[in-house]
Amino acid sequence: MISVSQNVALVSPIRKAPRVGSRLPRRDVGFLKIRAEATSSRTRAVARPTAPPALAELLQTIRSSGQSLTTSKAMPEIDLPVSPLALIALTSAVSFICSIDRAAMSVAILPMSQTFDWDDGVKGAISSAFFAGYMVTNLCGGYLATRFSPKQVLAGGVVLWSLFTLATPAAAASQSLPELLAVRSMMGIGEGVSYPSIQNLVRTHVPDHARSRALSFIYSGHQMGTIMSYIASPILISHLGWESVFFVFGSLGFVWLLSWSPLIAAEKEEKKQQQLHDVATATPPAAPLRIQDVPWMEFAKSKPFWAIVAAQVTVGIGSCLSFSWLPTYYSEVFKVDVAHSAAFCLVPFIATVLATNAAGHVADRLINNNILTKTQTRKLMQTVASLGPAACLLRLAFTHEAAVDDPAGNGLADAVVMVTAWLALGGFSAAGYGSNHQDISSRWAGVMFGLSNGLASIAGSASIYATGMVLHQTHDWSLIFESAAVMYIIGAGVYLKWGSAEQHFE
Repeated sequence: MISVSQNVALVSPIRKAPRVGSRLPRRDVGFLKIRAEATSSRTRAVARPTAPPALAELLQTIRSSGQSLTTSKAMPEIDLPVSPLALIALTSAVSFICSIDRAAMSVAILPMSQTFDWDDGVKGAISSAFFAGYMVTNLCGGYLATRFSPKQVLAGGVVLWSLFTLATPAAAASQSLPELLAVRSMMGIGEGVSYPSIQNLVRTHVPDHARSRALSFIYSGHQMGTIMSYIASPILISHLGWESVFFVFGSLGFVWLLSWSPLIAAEKEEKKQQQLHDVATATPPAAPLRIQDVPWMEFAKSKPFWAIVAAQVTVGIGSCLSFSWLPTYYSEVFKVDVAHSAAFCLVPFIATVLATNAAGHVADRLINNNILTKTQTRKLMQTVASLGPAACLLRLAFTHEAAVDDPAGNGLADAVVMVTAWLALGGFSAAGYGSNHQDISSRWAGVMFGLSNGLASIAGSASIYATGMVLHQTHDWSLIFESAAVMYIIGAGVYLKWGSAEQHFE
């Protein structure tokens, strides 16, 4: 991470939010921590030299005023008293919580399957139930976050998924599989609005030339949540039982809301002041966004949008495979216990955090220094994120066959290395398709992300269930890895042919 040699103190007023399509002036600032102070007429950003080093480079390219960008014509232009740093930090934190709650089942399902005598088919159904619910609100979450306040939509999602995380042990103890599947689906419904809301928040608070790094940092919070789940879950299970995992992790969302609620309150106050101003100046209120205002048919006819979908769906299948089945893979193939199985999953996700942030940094450098065009940069990042994992998965298929033939050999070490490379290289997608929605349409980025992530969730849910059924019938992990590799290759081909970072929608 690049360090900054000097600190800068800067006070500047927030200007009126620019209209759609206008470009922000670029200003490099030093190593800042921005604290926004709202007043009745303007908001000031006060810089302090205490920002985390991981954000120093990102803050250099975010405007020192911390102003909010309004790009949706359906919403009034309001200066919100929230700095880019605060928003990035809190959305990264909620990404962490989203992941740690989701990953809890990946580890806890091992002792749970022993307690309740679940086979691989049942485990696959339980894991896929989450993604079935996740798909529903992804498809509509982008619209909700654009039509209403993304801050409030995100908060509602956190409350919903946290409640159903807490309810998981009771549903499992009832020994009613439909009840457990329903609880997991409701948890997925809550989490489904998270990333469409985050996409909308990023587009309104972070300037274009810093978005790859901002999104990469936020996405890395997701990986950190997985890492913490793999560290903490075995400890909690060994001392307090598998139920404690859901109780501890499920409570984190309510802790996060304590920091998020003031932003919602400030937003409501600003909107109230805006309404009073509109009345005083006889300004007609902005028309609310209607579902028919979204250019659905333009999305359906857009090759760049479908290139994003292809990349996101195929990468999502691989991500769901790693997320839901890695602990089971180590346990079944290499006969390791819960603690060691979770430990072997740590290194890949740590590497993914580093790779994800590195990808965002490299992508912004390539674009901002005119080394590559934005389209070329996105395609480069996505090629690494798709073809790299495909090669690793093919190697894993061979490693699995060797491990079966020689369980006492070096198969486990080879598997850990290949899984680490698979997931780390996949992290480059944060600067590939993960940032591409913002390129082709700033206004509709949240809606498009919801659609593409919803389709990826459908494919992911189906792949998780299919993996369970294949393993139940054949116990052949090599077939699973080879199939996932083929999907990665298909996604890379489609994205290379039709992917684009040019603006295609308003």
